[in-house]
Amino acid sequence: MKSFGNSNEFQDAVFKNVSLEDQKLTNKLFFNCEFQNCNFSYTNFESCLFEDCSFFNCNFSLSQMRKTQIRGVTFTNCKIMGIDFTKCDTLMIDFSIKECNVKSCIFSDLCLKKCFLYKSAVIECDFVNTDLSETDLSQSDFSGSLFHNTNLFKANLTKCINYNIDPLKNNIRKAEFSLPEALTLLNTFEIKIQ
Repeated sequence: MKSFGNSNEFQDAVFKNVSLEDQKLTNKLFFNCEFQNCNFSYTNFESCLFEDCSFFNCNFSLSQMRKTQIRGVTFTNCKIMGIDFTKCDTLMIDFSIKECNVKSCIFSDLCLKKCFLYKSAVIECDFVNTDLSETDLSQSDFSGSLFHNTNLFKANLTKCINYNIDPLKNNIRKAEFSLPEALTLLNTFEIKIQ
């Protein structure tokens, strides 16, 4: 296990059981690094870069990511709560979220094309004006999440539950859905199905 110390750049490093709760990390660059069982709750990441990094069993509750770049990053079995991803450097944001607990996060106005939000609890999150085209959202729970003017073109929503997507206010062309949950797409029409 490595510690951050006074270095600003890390490559191919493995970090285990690091706790940066309520601390600030500025101008740190991480390339192909792995983070295991780390606590980043209330951590303020500012002007950092995470490229091709992996996070396993990490806690990101109420973290801040101001001007931070996230490229090719994978979050697996992490707690991601209360993060405003629009504060990141959004020019080339690219990540995969798998089997995570994601709650009260803001993804509005982001281009997340071909990303993954797979097999996760994505609760009360904001996807207004978000490009989720060709994204794998399958097997996720979207309870309370907001979809408005969201691009879901060719998105995979098979085996998803608890979503509320208005087909008149979102692009769902060529998206994949599963029954019986897909019937909720008809809610906006106020029709009865026998």
